[in-house]
Amino acid sequence: MSEPFRILVIDDEASIRESLCAFLEDYDYVVDSAERAEEALEMLHQERFDLAIVDMRLPGESGDVFIVKAARLMENLRFLIHTGSVEFHLTDTLKQQGITAEHVYLKPLNDLTVLAEGVRNLLNETK
Repeated sequence: MSEPFRILVIDDEASIRESLCAFLEDYDYVVDSAERAEEALEMLHQERFDLAIVDMRLPGESGDVFIVKAARLMENLRFLIHTGSVEFHLTDTLKQQGITAEHVYLKPLNDLTVLAEGVRNLLNETK
């Protein structure tokens, strides 16, 4: 039996972070979370993760800066973006990390199963 997938949720809003973690744990993922990009990068130095769900607007370093640094640290790490910014657009830098429009989810998500499906699809690509 293989190890469960490990997911890191980075969001500065505690209620969103906690609800995403609890929801994804129901799908038998091992989920951890961070409030800030800097905290999440420290976690990547200590533990292996398969996927990060990243808010773009974070205190300190932004989500896109985190993604670039995290991709250098952990080559096989995949990313989903979960943002409340209606003006968000994928930059060339994010596209270079393999992120496409289907990897972007706008807050608030009325149906978290949509995100769970995106997580499953992206993790299945990495097998």
